[in-house]
Amino acid sequence: MKKILLINGHEPFKKAQGKLNQHLFKHMEVVLGNFVIKKTVVTEGYCVEKEIEKFKWMDAVIVQTPIYWFSVPGLFKTYMDTVFLEGAFFEKAKKFGHGGLLTGKQYLFSTTWGANEAVFNRKSSFLEGKSVDDVLFPLHKTFQYCGMDALPSFSVFNAMRNQHIQNTLESLSIHLNLHINQPKEKSTFTKELAQIAKGMLPYH
Repeated sequence: MKKILLINGHEPFKKAQGKLNQHLFKHMEVVLGNFVIKKTVVTEGYCVEKEIEKFKWMDAVIVQTPIYWFSVPGLFKTYMDTVFLEGAFFEKAKKFGHGGLLTGKQYLFSTTWGANEAVFNRKSSFLEGKSVDDVLFPLHKTFQYCGMDALPSFSVFNAMRNQHIQNTLESLSIHLNLHINQPKEKSTFTKELAQIAKGMLPYH
């Protein structure tokens, strides 16, 4: 049976209490009820050794997080800095980025954005044609540096004004059923990200 690690990377602020992220995080557990699940909620604290064991144990990790200033919340960044340790997640390699120790494992990012979907993938917009995964490129490379393969990302836009939570949860269900319950070749999306970075594929 597939083993799933769910991580809630939300960090609360006055205007971002995390209700939407919490709904999504809880819904994941329901949709993936046929799998063995372990959870980490970053704001509740964590033991570094136990987190390392969770990553060694899991087959796939799903990260639910808001995006603040085009990056993850500070607490989740600190989590990665603290937990993703040399000797457990990666080792030195002759070729940079090829010393990951979590090979054969997958990751999926589920992110919420204050931005409108229309600002992505359009050359005339503020983001100059960049996609969600372009913006998340450093995060992707962090997980890939540790040897993990990417699964297609899930995104929710206009998070501060989201009035259609049921539709959002249904979309998440479809995404998880497609990519976790019935996964395609594990490395397909990772290869696609690499091709986009090299300019071999168009933004999408």
